[in-house]
Amino acid sequence: MEVSDAECSQVKRLVRQGGRKCLLLDCRSFLAYSACHISGSLNVRCNTIVKRRAKGSVSLQHIIPAEEPRSRLQEGFYSALVLYDERSQRFELVRQDSTVNTVLTALLGASYPTQIYFLK
Repeated sequence: MEVSDAECSQVKRLVRQGGRKCLLLDCRSFLAYSACHISGSLNVRCNTIVKRRAKGSVSLQHIIPAEEPRSRLQEGFYSALVLYDERSQRFELVRQDSTVNTVLTALLGASYPTQIYFLK
């Protein structure tokens, strides 16, 4: 599955058109998320200890602890997933050890049929 870079305007359009069928995953720290985040986004909880113990393979329960959005994702409810962090300007610049890549590995490993975007 391919990850496409998306501008803010494209993500805004996805959210407007898809409504609740677009899942926004904020891959920043909890403190950054608490200070400010996109309305309706979920903070991904994947700390360094969990990533180290899992050796790169983290379960979806660790990434999306809330039962409702996780179940919807597993059932194929979402037509689009948008990942974002605070450091990367494009997906190709995302570091290998980043939370974005950990989340992406978990999503691709479970092979959910959705389009995945990275907010530039």
